[in-house]
Amino acid sequence: MTDELVPQGPRGIAYDQPTLIPAARATRFLWGDARAGYVSDWIHGSSPDIHMMSFEMSPGQRFGNSPDFKTFYKAAETYHCLKGEFTFHCPETGEVHVLRQGDTLYFPPDTWHWGYNFGAETCRILESLTPRTEDALEAYAVRQPMLTEVRHGPLPQIGAFTPGGPRGTQRATVTRAGECLHEIVGVARPMRVGLVCSTDMLTTAIVDLHPGQQSEEFALPNDQVLYCLEGRMNVHVPEAAPNWWELGPGDAAFIPRGCRHAFFNTSDGMARFLFSTAPGYR
Repeated sequence: MTDELVPQGPRGIAYDQPTLIPAARATRFLWGDARAGYVSDWIHGSSPDIHMMSFEMSPGQRFGNSPDFKTFYKAAETYHCLKGEFTFHCPETGEVHVLRQGDTLYFPPDTWHWGYNFGAETCRILESLTPRTEDALEAYAVRQPMLTEVRHGPLPQIGAFTPGGPRGTQRATVTRAGECLHEIVGVARPMRVGLVCSTDMLTTAIVDLHPGQQSEEFALPNDQVLYCLEGRMNVHVPEAAPNWWELGPGDAAFIPRGCRHAFFNTSDGMARFLFSTAPGYR
């Protein structure tokens, strides 16, 4: 341990203007140490209000805690599984959740979280969190004492659990692929938005764009980061230069609060993207 706060992500990465972040230019960061485990990160967009990154884990890899890397933040987070299988573990409650491609997990601030890849292939997780401030992450984590009691399972339920039965009090919740809360955005050119998480702190949603589909121009009252999951899509940002962006799988974009924009699919195949916005949605 040193007097200097150990960064939980790259320093100085923050956007305040509309910005296209192609996958090849995403900032890389190695999180962790020998005790906590090492995790490879890609940064897809960041501001004090919203931060989006992805991380990758090889089969058998895990991350936990060390004195310099405590996964306990004053931030709300979502994990969206892009590839493979990921196991989420809260060592304080003992709860364990398994994510597969398309699943999304939400957990509130003050949640210890460890991760494992027990699958047969590399897993990749798209993570959104808010707020991204030193006081909520680095400074907050360093003040926390290490856990003295680690629970590896939900002990109150073991020996008293039947299929479909209650699972006790859990901090994290999972939205399975396709199980969204849907809304329609726009009238003349409607777009269906699938909310996988929407709280007073963080909203994460998935949007499908059909070939030739175009959304209406709109602006959100908070910073937004979007990530192209599949297909080819375009974003029109009138106030940016250039103002016509093309995104393929893995490409991302940062759109600041109040910035008007519209989504297009000019291809002959489906496109899908995920966006996160904070601290609110509407």
